[in-house]
Amino acid sequence: MIEEVTPKKSLGQNFLKNQITINLIDDILDIKEHDKVIEIGPGTGAITDNILSKTKNYIGIEKDRKLSEKLLKKYKSEVKILNQDVLDSDFSKLFDKNIRLVGNIPYNISTQIITKCILERENIISAHFMMQKEFVDRIQSSFGSKIFGRLSVYCQVFFNVNKYIDIPADDFYPKPKVESSFFSLVPKSKIVLRDDEIEGFLKFVKEIFNTRRKKIKNCIEIKNHNMYVNIEKRAEQLSIIDMVDLYRELKNDGSFI
Repeated sequence: MIEEVTPKKSLGQNFLKNQITINLIDDILDIKEHDKVIEIGPGTGAITDNILSKTKNYIGIEKDRKLSEKLLKKYKSEVKILNQDVLDSDFSKLFDKNIRLVGNIPYNISTQIITKCILERENIISAHFMMQKEFVDRIQSSFGSKIFGRLSVYCQVFFNVNKYIDIPADDFYPKPKVESSFFSLVPKSKIVLRDDEIEGFLKFVKEIFNTRRKKIKNCIEIKNHNMYVNIEKRAEQLSIIDMVDLYRELKNDGSFI
């Protein structure tokens, strides 16, 4: 089926073709009969076949009209394929809670997909994605690393992140210029923030990572630098717990804007 499809560069399409990797991903997913699966960008159906052999509670969201038509023709009435942009989709209207997301995500919408998962995390029990390796490494990086940044914090506050495998460019058609990784996001049952702190903390994180080489005291407006131990450090040097503690200290003291 891949040979019949002309990949669209505008949609960042790279179709997984290596059957060994496809089967490995199937093993990692370990789909059960009762699982409710939304596949983002099923493309040529490489992963879809294995999912449908396990559960019929499936919805595919495919932005490419021709591909969505091919998928509907292939699976007939067996599945529901929506020809729409996933960024405009409301997962909660497709399934009730406990949704499993699966997808090969183009790099140009990776950050937006992660943001969407954060916003809809109460409806999701897991998300298993293929994304650019460099992007995934950033997501799961630890504080102190040069690549630890705002995206790392955003993900790790809300999710347990687990990378399973790296996937070489040769496993895709057309061959991309980068490697990919297959990883999961599982919402944490309890996060370190209260509901009323989330918005303010995320803004705080954005501010302190805006200029990576600056010390935190130079990234935000603070009345008294000497009161706060970690204020002399750079953002990437702080653990998430340290960031939360500093945010609370500053917020309660009214010392930053």
